Amino acid sequence: MDANHAPALRPALAFWERGRILYNAILTAVVLLWVARTWPHFRPALTLGAFEAFVVLGLLANLCYCAAYVAEFFVQPFISGASLRRFRQVLWVLGMLFAILLENYWIADEIYDFVAQPPPAFIGGPVVPTVTSASNLNFPAPLAVVSFLGASIGLFLAVAAILIFWFARKPKFARTAAYSIAVGAACYAALLLGFSAASRPTTLTRGQEKYFCEIDCHLAYSIVDVNTHPDGSSTRYLITLRTRFDESTTSPSRPKDAPLTPSPREVLLLDASGREYAPVATQGTPLLTPLTPATAYTTQLEFNVPRDATGLKLLLCTTPAWPDHFVIGDENSLLHKKTYLAL
Repeated sequence: MDANHAPALRPALAFWERGRILYNAILTAVVLLWVARTWPHFRPALTLGAFEAFVVLGLLANLCYCAAYVAEFFVQPFISGASLRRFRQVLWVLGMLFAILLENYWIADEIYDFVAQPPPAFIGGPVVPTVTSASNLNFPAPLAVVSFLGASIGLFLAVAAILIFWFARKPKFARTAAYSIAVGAACYAALLLGFSAASRPTTLTRGQEKYFCEIDCHLAYSIVDVNTHPDGSSTRYLITLRTRFDESTTSPSRPKDAPLTPSPREVLLLDASGREYAPVATQGTPLLTPLTPATAYTTQLEFNVPRDATGLKLLLCTTPAWPDHFVIGDENSLLHKKTYLAL
């Protein structure tokens, strides 16, 4: 950065880094308030894994905070002095309110309802798995979609700004727009890969449910029955899969009797060596059949598996499409771990 930019950078760093301290203090206070006001509901979540997740999420929250510098890049060429200081204050307050809203939504919608009741070992002792359900997302679905759309639109506008400024012979503004793309892309990539790194491979036992976020509601899938039939050098597996519309997860704005058509699903059976087997036949209710809240149906899937295959588990996921790889927290996103259903 040249000498003309250095004086503007120092007050920006001073303001935003002082604000970062208060930002972290307020977000931590929100977490402590949730735990204190709802104790002992969150007792089962006090594990070493939860502490690790808290650290990762704290780092990601601070990475999101750095988006303020992107706004600085755009605004500094146009305003200065008292107007710039007021802009920073307003932006900090709006960002803080959004962060609190996001944090409360996440705790209330993605954590509170899914805390297992039997308490596991506490920090310092052995970690005992207590998962009773799992989701295909470890980031709130509405925010994941909005973030992806916002990033796509922001990228388009920034590229357009670069071209306009370049052809208007304003290279300084073009460079500023390029810097904003780089910073924004780095922040989004860090969030994308950070939530993938925070994910863990999970295998649910018979009867435990895997939830799929459908923006304003959830569908739950579980294996309710498995039958095997030896057939020469292979074994025929008949797996009965239950699909349930969990009415307790619907958004208040969603009509209580509105039907939901599930997203296309991909179903594979995997063995301990990583070999994959697709279903050879399907009976019962098709997986794309619409449901209304509190209803359920079963689907029977048939697989032919070599008799020497061991450690079989079912992978049920949304049929991958290219946008899924770039949606924060999606099971199909880059490097994200999977949730399986054990037979």
